[in-house]
Amino acid sequence: MAYPLFTRGSIIPEAQIAPEAKEWIELAKKRARSDRIPHTYYVLAKNPRLVKAWVQAVQELIPIPNRFGAAQGVAGMLISHARGCRTCFDTSRQLLLKLGFDDGALDSMCQLPATLPLPERDRRFVEFTLRVARDPQELKPEDFREMERVGFSKDEILEMIGVAAYWSLATTLAMAVDAGLSDG
Repeated sequence: MAYPLFTRGSIIPEAQIAPEAKEWIELAKKRARSDRIPHTYYVLAKNPRLVKAWVQAVQELIPIPNRFGAAQGVAGMLISHARGCRTCFDTSRQLLLKLGFDDGALDSMCQLPATLPLPERDRRFVEFTLRVARDPQELKPEDFREMERVGFSKDEILEMIGVAAYWSLATTLAMAVDAGLSDG
C-alpha cells in the first residue's frame, strides 16, 4: 500500500500558520481578490520562506495589470494543460472564464492550440510562450529575431520568457505537492 508524503492533515489550518507565512498568504489572497487560494499555499505554510518565494514569483513574473492581458492567462492554461497540471489548469481556466471566455472556446484552445481565436499579437505571444515552456532547448536566435520583426520588443520577449518560467515553476510545484497528497 502506498502512503502519501503529505496527507490532507499536511494542509495547515489558517489558525496554526506562522505569522510570516500568514502575511504572505494574505497578500496572495488580496492579489487574487479572493478568500480562496490553491491548497499548495497551505502545504507550503510549514515553511514561510517557501510561501514568500512562491508569492514573490507570482508577483514578479505574473504582474497585475500586465501588458499582455488575457493572452497571459491563455498561455498559462495551455502550459498547464501540456504539462498535465490539473491544479494550475483549473486555476487559469477559472480566471479566463471570469474574463468572459466560454467553455467551448477554452476547450477548443486546448485541443488545437495552433488555431487560437485571438488577435494576431496575442496568438504570437501565446505560441512563443508555450514554446519556451515546452522546448526551451530548441529555441534559436532566429526565433527571437522573428518575434522582434513582428513587433515585440526585447523587454516583451523577456517577459514572455518570465511567464513561461512562472508556469513551469507553478506546474512543477503544484504537481509535486499534489503527488505528495495522493493516496497512490
